[in-house]
Amino acid sequence: LNEVWKWRCIIMKFEIIKANIVDVVSDAIVLPANEALKEGSGTSKAIFTAAGRKELTQACEKLGHCNIGSAVPTLAYNLTSKYIIHAVVPKWIDGQHNEYDLLSSAYLASLNIAEVMGCESIAFPLLASGNNGFDKELAVRIAEESIESFEGVNLKKIFLVVYGVNMENYIKSLGYNVLVIPAHVKMNDKRIHHQDKQKKLIADGKDVAQDILEAQLEKAIEWIKKPENQKILFEAGIAIFKLAFKKLKK
Repeated sequence: LNEVWKWRCIIMKFEIIKANIVDVVSDAIVLPANEALKEGSGTSKAIFTAAGRKELTQACEKLGHCNIGSAVPTLAYNLTSKYIIHAVVPKWIDGQHNEYDLLSSAYLASLNIAEVMGCESIAFPLLASGNNGFDKELAVRIAEESIESFEGVNLKKIFLVVYGVNMENYIKSLGYNVLVIPAHVKMNDKRIHHQDKQKKLIADGKDVAQDILEAQLEKAIEWIKKPENQKILFEAGIAIFKLAFKKLKK
């Protein structure tokens, strides 16, 4: 996998937390998307609602389409994050349609986009573990191997966010530690200030910071559009699935 990233790098670790992902403070938040980038159910619906359905829908319509296993970024609008990264994850068919490789690729695409945009933190839900029909344990292993194989300079914190007591207990049963953020905890002053600043950023189209964010968006979109980058990510996904499957069989 060393050929995938050409920066001077450090290997990333991640932290699993139980929370509502829209409440997590990170530079980027990952939305499990479909190819048409339309609002879905579950985590997708929660993020569209919290970010601002009108603004986010318009941004997605402008992008139009994203391939399975790839990802594209938008601004995060009313969220505390700077960006939403829309990761298009596969649906489980029979295991013979590159499902796991594409899932790995979606993680890697999201991480690379966050890196290109200069993000220092990113929050993932457990991709494809719900309505997409993936085996939950292997989905966790693929997330782990994908994140830990990533090498970046800018990203310093990676969160894997789970929701609900049942999922928390399941993750713990696999031997992982889960940090619980109580649902009743209110946003502190820092988070409120961050959210107000983000709203102002979107409202003022002439804001210099707005221009910087949009420039980073364009840079990331151009990066992911290059066929050679998509090929590298998919090939890396194949390798990651093999590692995850090997760990599962131990």
